[in-house]
Amino acid sequence: EEVGSNGIEASWAGGRDGRVVLDRALSQIARLLAFPHGVAFIVVVDDNYPEQISQIMEETYGIKVFPWMRRRARNEFLTILKMKPTREFRCAERT
Repeated sequence: EEVGSNGIEASWAGGRDGRVVLDRALSQIARLLAFPHGVAFIVVVDDNYPEQISQIMEETYGIKVFPWMRRRARNEFLTILKMKPTREFRCAERT
């Protein structure tokens, strides 16, 4: 419910695994990355399961994801994931 709000609570409410918004954005990131030079960076916390994000992006969209930088921020670790396409991604045609 907080994810859809306009207040400050939306910034820390991510739903299941903290990834409701990010999971919606993954396909958009894949469409926007230009092969072979496109690059995207996203910031995640360990609770977002970055290894699952990497697996989804590589298996579904052919985008290689690896940790670019990792830092501790108070009580959690932040990881910047770097995404690079390994092939051109084509969206399925809508009928």
